[in-house]
Amino acid sequence: MPNKFINPNLVVAQSELMQGQVVADLGCGSGFFTLPAAQMVGPTGTIYAVDVQESKLNATISIANQFNHKNVRIVQADLVKPLLQIPEHSCDLVIIGNILHEVSNAQALIKNAYRLLKNTGRILVVEWKKTASPFGPPLEKRLEQQKLEVLLMQSGLRKYKEVETDGYHYSVLFEK
Repeated sequence: MPNKFINPNLVVAQSELMQGQVVADLGCGSGFFTLPAAQMVGPTGTIYAVDVQESKLNATISIANQFNHKNVRIVQADLVKPLLQIPEHSCDLVIIGNILHEVSNAQALIKNAYRLLKNTGRILVVEWKKTASPFGPPLEKRLEQQKLEVLLMQSGLRKYKEVETDGYHYSVLFEK
């Protein structure tokens, strides 16, 4: 087993984000992937940090402010309901980090992500490997990589590449 946990900076860097781009981090939690994305897109870019929990959004904006990232916008929303607070076709990248195993309807969440993507947009999904580990969600809740990729393809997305993570997670980058 690996001794290092996932590095969000390295994962987000592999998405090939550029200055000035627009990103939605769906299920942002406390900003684990939001902050590296905010740094990569710079002051001319925008990050939508989306979560259902107000406490997580408060933590995200607090940390963003500490690092002087003025480009982070918080959005409180249920990710399996239509996400209308972010303009359609406005995002260069949508991040779905470690939350598909938690939502009641993964297909609805992916549909929301697809709606947000520009025609050339990409979706970065990080999930727990379906193998035993000393932490993380129960095995029965974890989503196998092959099943995830089928869900993404059924939504009209195509695989761009696999993204290097750690021994506990897998990550894929798909494009519209």
